[in-house]
Order: sequence, then structure tokens, then C-alpha cells
Amino acid sequence: MESSVRQIADVTLIRIDGRVDHATAKAFEEVIKPHLDDTGAAPLPKILLDLGGLSFMTSAGLRVLMIAAKACAAQGRDLAVAALQPAIAEIFKISRFDLVLKIHPTVEEGLSSLSSEAAVLWEAG
Repeated sequence: MESSVRQIADVTLIRIDGRVDHATAKAFEEVIKPHLDDTGAAPLPKILLDLGGLSFMTSAGLRVLMIAAKACAAQGRDLAVAALQPAIAEIFKISRFDLVLKIHPTVEEGLSSLSSEAAVLWEAG
């Protein structure tokens, strides 16, 4: 699993590539967890997970996402995912995560939904 993090206006964009399984779930959690901590800053950044490069995810990865969703909900923050590959979208549908998380077909649409400022910066490159 590989990851990258980019701040775009008031959205933290976290890209995940590869596989999230029992061997990599801890690393996945370590990428996301620092962005879930309430730093006292207001407003807290929204989070968009770009899963376009994710090829496989087990229940261990879904557990990390559930913890992240609960943390964001408790803080009144937005958490969304974008660019799911068909196999990952099917996992989300079967596990009902499509009802837990906001899912967007592309990163651009996810950014537009979360923040008009972030969308403009994304388009500008």
C-alpha cells in the first residue's frame, strides 16, 4: 500500500494505492489517523479519500474506514471517498458502506461536493 496526502483549501485529500488487507491495515490506519485528531482548529478540514488506485480491500480496511467515519461524525466533519474501482465499489455495496460514507465517482466531484474553493484549486492544477 502506498499513500499521499495533499491539502487543498479546506479539504485533506488522501490517496491510497495498492491493497489494504490484514498486512497493510495498520499502515492504512496510520495514514488516516493523524487527520482525524481534533487539533482545536476551527473549522476542521474535510477529508476526501481518493481510492482510485486501490485494487483490493478486506474487512480490516473497512474497519479503519468505519472508525474514521465515526470520528468525523463525532466532530461534525465531512468524510467522503472518491474514484472507487468496480471491485471496491462492489465491496462497499455488499458491506453497506455505500450507506455509511459519501461516495463520489471522481475526485473532482468529491472536491466539488465538499468545497467549492477546493474544486477551483483542483481545476487550476
